[in-house]
Amino acid sequence: MELSREFRPALMAFFLRRVHDHAEAEDLTQEVFSRIAAQPDMALRSGSAYLFQVAANLLRDRARRQQVRRNYRETLGQIDGEAIELIDPFRVTAARSSMAALRAALDELDPTTSAIFVLYRLEYMSKDVIAEGFGITVRTVEKHLTRAMARLAARLGDSI
Repeated sequence: MELSREFRPALMAFFLRRVHDHAEAEDLTQEVFSRIAAQPDMALRSGSAYLFQVAANLLRDRARRQQVRRNYRETLGQIDGEAIELIDPFRVTAARSSMAALRAALDELDPTTSAIFVLYRLEYMSKDVIAEGFGITVRTVEKHLTRAMARLAARLGDSI
């Protein structure tokens, strides 16, 4: 508390000269005192030098964070022009959930039907190659695919 009264105005002035934002200067000043409170012996031994070293370190950290954000925004701008979708945590979670539901629905199918569906829809194998691999006709492959799609549509609805 004593340090706050003594050094708060000087720290505020220090930060205001550098960040030109009163609210940001307040936050940084408070952060200095929070860090000092975590290590009270160090601050008392070295006095104001330690306080201002912590303040300078906070400004460096702030500058690094701003640079990372700036680089990220620039990258986003470049990606927008390339029509690349961003990795959104919500979309990743939804995709994992959808894949788990698909896997569960595929497990309910006959193993041959499931395998044919995976080979055709996920591995992009042609019906001819699948038929040859299983020793069945192309028409039988089509029947397995129709059966799989009907079952998956009933189980998963419009999400497939």
